[in-house]
Amino acid sequence: MTWTGDPVWLADVLRAEGIKVVEYPGWKDRGHGDMGTIWGVVAHHTGNNPPGNNPGYIANHPSLGLCSQIHLSRDGVATVVGVGVAWHAGSGSYPGLPTNGANERTIGIEAENNGTEGWSPAQYDAYVRCCAAILRKVGQPASHAIGHKEWAGAAQGKWDPGGMDMNKFRADIQARLNGTNPNPNPGGFLMALNDDQQKTILTAAERINGVVRSRKLPVGQSDPVAYPHGGAAVLDAADGAFIVGKIDGLKASVDALTAAIKAGK
Repeated sequence: MTWTGDPVWLADVLRAEGIKVVEYPGWKDRGHGDMGTIWGVVAHHTGNNPPGNNPGYIANHPSLGLCSQIHLSRDGVATVVGVGVAWHAGSGSYPGLPTNGANERTIGIEAENNGTEGWSPAQYDAYVRCCAAILRKVGQPASHAIGHKEWAGAAQGKWDPGGMDMNKFRADIQARLNGTNPNPNPGGFLMALNDDQQKTILTAAERINGVVRSRKLPVGQSDPVAYPHGGAAVLDAADGAFIVGKIDGLKASVDALTAAIKAGK
């Protein structure tokens, strides 16, 4: 599978990969024209020192305008800032890409990093996931994830992403593409949901917890070890119906999400 045109699916595939995603205002309408057939990803660092975090600068660079489609924070949050052509690669060359023509064929990811501070587990894991999600969508292997230094090192003297072994990076991306997760997601399945879906599920969980904890045990019955919160192991029929309904609704939501992921949406 290949993809030609703007990657309007970016936010969806990143969430499906377990990444926390923010959609920057106007991202679907931002870019320097339409993308061609997407070859892969170019990885960058911003050059900013901690604790800088400015996706708006990537969305609206004072001289370049959109200068990458994705901004990646130090804590692993991906902000999608545009889907059209971004001026991120500049002049350069790499096997499989037209000389000086990577902007129209690759998605740029700008990670908040000065290039010498190292890569936190959260940021590195999210970087791997971002690349894997995109490459899976466009049907390309990990070899189609390259560093700006590999594209423009000779032409522009670029060295980003600094401190990153690109061969190791690609191996970790390929492991995810192969179905092996080298860095398990601490956020669980909730990280694959958008903010509204997470809020709905967590609200239901809090309501269920509130129902259980509000019940009082019969006189003379001690709280079992399995319920150390001091609340209730006693539910009436209405409570049970409420909980079952919420669980059924959650299962339907998860089934729908799974089907959408399998369909490549």
